[in-house]
Amino acid sequence: MPVILKIAVPCPLRQTFDYLPDQSKTQWQRGLRVKVPFGHRDLVGIIVAIEHVEDSTKLASLKTIIACIDKGPLLPKAIFDLIQWSSDYYHHPIGDCFQVALPKKIRLGDPATLQTDTYWSLCQENRSTAALGKKQQAVIVLLQQHNMAMSQTMITQAIGNHSDALKRLENKGLVEQQNRVKKPEINLKIKALKTLNDEQQHAVNTIWQQRSQFSSTLLYGITGSGKTEVYIQLTASMIEADKQVLILIPEIGLTAQFVSRFKQHLAACIVVFNSSMNDNDRQQAWLLAQTGQADVVIGTRSAVFTPLDRLGLVIIDEEHDSSYKQQDSLRYHARNVALIRAKQATVPIVLGSATPSLETLYHVQSQRYQLLSLTQRATGAVLPEVALIDSHGPKANNGLSSQLYKAIAQTLADDNQVLLFINQRGYAPVLMCHDCGWQASCSHCDAKMIVHQTRYQLRCHHCGFNQPLPKACPECDSKDLGSYGVGTQQIEQSLQQLFPTTPVLRIDRDSTQRIGAFARLVNDIQAGGAKILVGTQMLAKGHDFHDVTLVGILDADQGLYSADFRATETLAQLVTQVTGRAGRGQKTGKVYIQTQQIDHPFWQDLLQGSYRQTAEKLLQERRQSQMPPVGSLCVIRAQAKQQASSLQFLTEVAALLNQHQQQAVFVLGPVPAVMEKRAGRYRAQLLLTTENRKALHQLLDHHINTIASLKSARSCRWSIDIDPIDLL
Repeated sequence: MPVILKIAVPCPLRQTFDYLPDQSKTQWQRGLRVKVPFGHRDLVGIIVAIEHVEDSTKLASLKTIIACIDKGPLLPKAIFDLIQWSSDYYHHPIGDCFQVALPKKIRLGDPATLQTDTYWSLCQENRSTAALGKKQQAVIVLLQQHNMAMSQTMITQAIGNHSDALKRLENKGLVEQQNRVKKPEINLKIKALKTLNDEQQHAVNTIWQQRSQFSSTLLYGITGSGKTEVYIQLTASMIEADKQVLILIPEIGLTAQFVSRFKQHLAACIVVFNSSMNDNDRQQAWLLAQTGQADVVIGTRSAVFTPLDRLGLVIIDEEHDSSYKQQDSLRYHARNVALIRAKQATVPIVLGSATPSLETLYHVQSQRYQLLSLTQRATGAVLPEVALIDSHGPKANNGLSSQLYKAIAQTLADDNQVLLFINQRGYAPVLMCHDCGWQASCSHCDAKMIVHQTRYQLRCHHCGFNQPLPKACPECDSKDLGSYGVGTQQIEQSLQQLFPTTPVLRIDRDSTQRIGAFARLVNDIQAGGAKILVGTQMLAKGHDFHDVTLVGILDADQGLYSADFRATETLAQLVTQVTGRAGRGQKTGKVYIQTQQIDHPFWQDLLQGSYRQTAEKLLQERRQSQMPPVGSLCVIRAQAKQQASSLQFLTEVAALLNQHQQQAVFVLGPVPAVMEKRAGRYRAQLLLTTENRKALHQLLDHHINTIASLKSARSCRWSIDIDPIDLL
């Protein structure tokens, strides 16, 4: 009986495409990559279904595939089903979902072939090693000590470059070389697992007892409580049981430190996934996981789709972090996808955080998740003392109060480190003319241009447009221009003036653009090379700087009056996380928070109580307003070059949705976005809100094909964002 191959093609259309198989003797299966003609191009698609047809007239208009790329499916059923779920839940084209889930070289059709490397091992025959030179003896001893084949890189790391000695030993028949699959180097000096305190051990035991079933656990540990040690010991047990572990972390900058801690204690094949890797390394890591040769996968958001046939545990570190939410293309939340993956695989999932999201706390209260708490710092260190400073008080220099200046001077005199946090990169957020009031604005966005004095530029942080700093006002030609507000560059400059003999290190997106730059800066901090650290939230997450005893939080009021309904939650998480960088070692720490709203109830709740108490209060507010996590949201966004086009499209969408008489779902808008113009396009949005998540998805399923076929949809770009993390 003839067959039709239903293929997901990388395109924005919400459908699969029918093709005929070629004349090869391929055993057609779901998950095979095939090259197909598509319009005027040849694309690589994925077979998602095979349909047997009786009516051969259906075949006449179909194109034939060009070639099948694989001998067998690359994607196991579990990952295939996960991608399909993501497409259905987030209402996103299935072909585009595969693009998000696969490494670039795999999705472009490169052979799924593992790279190999040269490994050296002792010959099985016992031969005399007398009269060998020192380098040759060193190689023999190393191979005997570890009793395994070692790559040239591993040998060099252990005893230096001994390539000539290896060749001589090979000629003497004492060692032999062979090509093996290239894997990440295993640490040859494994440290014993640390002794856990009672709370940590209870967490490990509880999760381990549930290893054969699906369970969701919030590991709620204060900053410095040793959550990573819990992860490591659980991972060690899983590897011993021949299981694989998937670990998600929020930021690329955390990767080096996080992986290093695991490699210190685990003689395992640990592969890394993040966007800073080159395409070859990313494909190699993916194939090592897919073939079962990787024991542990540590990666950022997209690693959630990595194939692991022996998956035993999923861990999400800093589960509250907004970086887990993809903001374009497939707008998935890695935490939610990971929960579905763990449920489908019937394995436990651990969500770790010192500042859990309101969603996670809500599920704990609803008894969907179990709660395990770590209430003390693992090193025995005490939590830092926190004090508020009125920003209207005496100033020492740009952005710094005199009280904070004195604290910095004393900390430096004690030979300790200082961390200053300000969530604004650049030199200043506003450039203004004193004579006519002109302000530098982006010509492509409804946003102010940020002063970047180190490069003498004005730069838009929304679209990336930049231009030279003007020497005179473009409106009145006055040279009396002034910058207002402070950013990381200005704070760095002020500190260098105040403490000219003290090294100051700035860490933000501008100073860490080069590959490996962030890891080098962190190493410099841990080695004590920089005494004052200035940075954005890149410094707030998960880093252990044991000599940091003073933390200053500057311009801390940004989240108090934001239009974003999550702003207060985000501010509480950020302040708590930054505060946790102080006093993590044996030295006590202190935190100063500069605020213009020193009497605001938020500060009293957070500092006199705890993050948990603040979160409970915010959760009660969400219940009253039926906002997430109590209710569910969806935002349909549109953007177009013509201001009216996006609003016209969304007006038609709103009319369609309101026709359905679905009372469980409220359709609000459309309205222009808070920042209406961005990167030269005008943006608008339509908000859907409901207490019934199922009703929302049924409404979208019913209308999505009609929406996609609207004539007005052709004049704009549009997207559906399920469970948005902001409404701006």
